[in-house]
Amino acid sequence: MKRLTRCLTLLLAACPPAYAVATDVPPPPGPIVGKWTWTRSDNNCTEVYDYRADGTLHVVSGEEESDSTYRLSVKPDASGFHELKGQPVRTNGRQDCSDSPPTGDLSPYVVYVIFHTREPKMLVCQTPTLDQCFGPLRRMDP
Repeated sequence: MKRLTRCLTLLLAACPPAYAVATDVPPPPGPIVGKWTWTRSDNNCTEVYDYRADGTLHVVSGEEESDSTYRLSVKPDASGFHELKGQPVRTNGRQDCSDSPPTGDLSPYVVYVIFHTREPKMLVCQTPTLDQCFGPLRRMDP
């Protein structure tokens, strides 16, 4: 028993500090990780969303490039929507695919994502309903 206790003590002492705080790491972002794209039909402008497993997001929308952090709810609500909270951290301030002038806004946002049940597609909505959505975004990578 004394030998086992000594071995465990040595093993724990060898663990890097980051391992000890692993419980503070946010939950994995789930099914959204990967590159998604959609083309706005009224101006044929394409956007690419690269959701990374580390909770960062890179978006190319027209001439604009932006980076954000994000967190996706682990489980969807009863209607199938995942809440996605984002915090923009950088934008080049150029024109995106919207018809609105660039603002350079870095305010936090909340949107609601719903995944297609059989195909690699999703909608992004302003509320957890299908009333104000864009997409479908299609997964670019397998």
